[in-house]
Amino acid sequence: MGNAVKTVEQQADRSLKWKKLFSKSVSFLGLIVLVAFFAIATGGQLLNPDNLMLIFKQGFTLFIAALAAVFIMATGNLDFSIGANIGFSCAVCALTAKALSPVAGVAAAVCVGALIGAANGVIITKFKMPSFITCLCMMFILMAATQTLCSNEGGSISMPLSMRKWESVGMYIVIGAVYFAVMLVMFRFTKFGKYMKALGVSPEAARQSGVGVNKMIFLGYLLSGAAAGFAGFLTMLRVGGASQTTGMAMTNDVIVAIVFGGMSISGGATSKISAALLGMLIVTTLNNGMVLAGYGGELQQLVKGILFLVVIAVSTKRDPNVIVK
Repeated sequence: MGNAVKTVEQQADRSLKWKKLFSKSVSFLGLIVLVAFFAIATGGQLLNPDNLMLIFKQGFTLFIAALAAVFIMATGNLDFSIGANIGFSCAVCALTAKALSPVAGVAAAVCVGALIGAANGVIITKFKMPSFITCLCMMFILMAATQTLCSNEGGSISMPLSMRKWESVGMYIVIGAVYFAVMLVMFRFTKFGKYMKALGVSPEAARQSGVGVNKMIFLGYLLSGAAAGFAGFLTMLRVGGASQTTGMAMTNDVIVAIVFGGMSISGGATSKISAALLGMLIVTTLNNGMVLAGYGGELQQLVKGILFLVVIAVSTKRDPNVIVK
């Protein structure tokens, strides 16, 4: 009898280990399948060196924004204003660069993005507004502001011609490596990152353990906003300016990328910074592959929506008593 029970327990342990291994590797396996599928569907165009460079440049802005958004999602919150923040910061960067100097434009973009993030944090923590409502309202405000700025400039804002030489593969590699290293250290090896994950597990338990819950949430949105501002500068550099629609699809891509990368939308202890990197590769490959395969934007959104719903259904722990934040 005792041996039978022991055997059952061993089988359960092995089953649990396999489930954990599958959960950790499913996103990576999904990326491999995605690359293989579109490599065949596009007749090898996906893996063309020029197209791989295009994927790299297209995904870099998403990479910058998603890494910072991981800190917000780790707490169980979302930042729906991040895409609109990128668009508005891009417009501010282009205007300031033309009026003052390119360096001033970059500084303005980061500062404006950080101020927007700080505003979200203050409204959520001081006025006790749900993060979902706060960021959604901020998104609409920023979209209107971006449209106004661009309309006043004839529909779009071009960056100074002198900034075109700034963009280079070397710049992307250096910025990406330093940025990822800093974010990784902050998330995994500092109290800030550990506190953010603790909030995702239980805000009340974190508060009773001495964590400044409001302070952490504020700093999380501040970080996300600053990253959005910098992403706005990079977007301007890649496309040559700002338009009324700049950044509009970025919010969805950021959230989808993090979830596709293997992180639960409810955050918590299982949150991981690598989800942003892996998810960025998946979303960028999906977007690029569908364009090369001749699928329109409507179908792209449909496919991402269905995949997102499936991943959420599989990865989220459902609790009937949970209220949307």
